[in-house]
Amino acid sequence: MRVVHVIESTATGTLAVVSTLATRLAKEGHEVYVIYSEREETPNNLRAMFHSDVVLQHLQMKGPSLAHIMSVLRQQLIRLNPDIVHMHSSFAGFLGRMATLFALPSTALLYSPHCISFARRDIGRLKRYCFAALEWLACLKSCTYVGCSESECAAIRRYLRRDAVLVENAIDRAVGAQGDTRLRGAEKVGSTKRRIIATVGGIRVQKNPQLFAEIARSFDRDDAEFVWIGDGDAGLRRTLEDAGVRVTGWLTRADVIETVVQADIYLSTASWEGMPISLIEAMTLGTPVVASDCPGNIDTIRHNSTGVLYRTAAEATSLIQEMLTDEKFREDLSRRAQEEARNRFSEDRFFNNIELLYSTQLRSIREGRAVLSE
Repeated sequence: MRVVHVIESTATGTLAVVSTLATRLAKEGHEVYVIYSEREETPNNLRAMFHSDVVLQHLQMKGPSLAHIMSVLRQQLIRLNPDIVHMHSSFAGFLGRMATLFALPSTALLYSPHCISFARRDIGRLKRYCFAALEWLACLKSCTYVGCSESECAAIRRYLRRDAVLVENAIDRAVGAQGDTRLRGAEKVGSTKRRIIATVGGIRVQKNPQLFAEIARSFDRDDAEFVWIGDGDAGLRRTLEDAGVRVTGWLTRADVIETVVQADIYLSTASWEGMPISLIEAMTLGTPVVASDCPGNIDTIRHNSTGVLYRTAAEATSLIQEMLTDEKFREDLSRRAQEEARNRFSEDRFFNNIELLYSTQLRSIREGRAVLSE
């Protein structure tokens, strides 16, 4: 198959998923292209994140002329004439579908929102319905929605009255291998070192850095260090730093993984998610998870089994304290999370599901065209 991925959000979890999928497809002998846009947080070593046979084509997807961007994208896609176009993130999903109207009749289009726009909780109902209206407009081009969590699939059904195929996110084998070699527990119990509570992501409203700062303030700085791995909004960054949080800025993927490995607890304060890769990676690496009970998080973590979920800052503080002082509780959560992550979030499971979906969608289009030609 010739597969083209269109990705505007070349950062954090969305990039990790596309990198894993494109690399695996190339290794399996498929012809793979990635049309991507750069952001401030796009890694400098983007090329190194993909298999050498994956062809990267840069197209800046946000600019003064949306019509020009769609025209260039249309030309690129028609020239490549792929079997599959897989779009990632809401903006790329809109651009890709509008750019291919009345074109590529034999191509199967799939769209993974990775946290669809109208699931945002920082906007009012009117704006959510405006985002839903844009999705309806883009549906002029036939496309298969691929939700990364049951919460996302439910939102698509509710707002768009369209079905969505559930394919949960996964992490690549390299992260899994690091999780298998991690030794955790005894050496940290009773240690005089400060405990590390970390998170990964852009400093933006979705990740609720204000809540992270509030929780950080409830701990003595001599006992616990709160670390935010990432960067973003300058004002929100100051809020974190004023609360004593160490903000690392954007790190290489290897350094992100190493920092999460060294953390005692992974803390998510997100207000909404698709299915967060960062949580899956923490589970795989054996770092116990304390997560807000928002959409996406609740699809990833099973409370008191593979992590813990909370609703308020006070609950989060209590759970962190319990986890830091109760070795057995912490280790049981870590062990169960790793066991589940190896199967539920494995690269093999993810790739097999996606490859089957590609084949099914492509066969359906070809059979439909064959019927029309008779």
